[in-house]
Amino acid sequence: MKRKRSANAKAWKSLKICDNGDGMTIKIDDGLKQKIKDEFLHGFVDENGVRRYLSIKALADRHGVSHVSLHRRSSSEDWQSQKNRVQTEYEDAVAERRMMQMVEYGAELDDQSIKVALKMIEDAGRRILEDQQNREMLESISEIDVDEDREIALAKFRITSKILRPHDMTSISSTVSNAQKIGKLALGQAQEISKVSANVTTPESLREVIEELDELARAKSSGAQHTLQ
Repeated sequence: MKRKRSANAKAWKSLKICDNGDGMTIKIDDGLKQKIKDEFLHGFVDENGVRRYLSIKALADRHGVSHVSLHRRSSSEDWQSQKNRVQTEYEDAVAERRMMQMVEYGAELDDQSIKVALKMIEDAGRRILEDQQNREMLESISEIDVDEDREIALAKFRITSKILRPHDMTSISSTVSNAQKIGKLALGQAQEISKVSANVTTPESLREVIEELDELARAKSSGAQHTLQ
C-alpha cells in the first residue's frame, strides 16, 4: 500500500501540478514559458490552418497554467513591447515585399510598353516606305508610252498596291505620336510629352517623309494624277 502511494506521488509530481490561486494548474517551467511566449509574440496555427494571436489570459487557459503567474512573468519580461516590435517588423517586411513586387511589375509593364511603342513606330515606318515605293512605281507607270501597256500596268497596280490618302497619313501620324508618348512614359520622360504635344503635332521624321511625298505628288504628270483620283 505504501509503495502504491509513493508511485502516485511521483506521478503527480511529474505533471508539475500546483495550486496558486487559479485552482490546480501546471507549473510554468522555462520550456513551457518559452513556448507560451513564442505563441504570444508570433501566434500559432490552429486546427483550421489559421494563425491566431491570443491574450495572456487566453494563453494561460490554453496551456492550463496560472493566469496570475503567466501575467507576472510576461510583465516582468515586457512581452507586450516585444510583440509590438515583432508586429512592426512583420508589417515593414510585408510593405517592403509589396514595394519590390510593384517595382518588378512596373519594370515589366514599362518593358512591354516600349516594345509595343517600337512595334507601332516600325509598322508606321513600313507603311510610309511602301507608300513611297508605290508612288515611285506609279510614276514609272505614268511614263509608259504605249497606252495599252500603261493601262495593263495600272490595272495590275490597283490590285496589288495602294497609295496612302491624306486621312491615312493622319492616322499614321497619330499612331507614331501615341507610340512616342507611350515610350516616353515608359522611360520616365513624361515631362517631354507636353512639349511634343504643344510644339509638334507630327513627329519631325514623319513630317519630313510626308513633305517629300507631297513634292513627289506635285511632280506627277497629269496622267498619273488622274490615276490617283
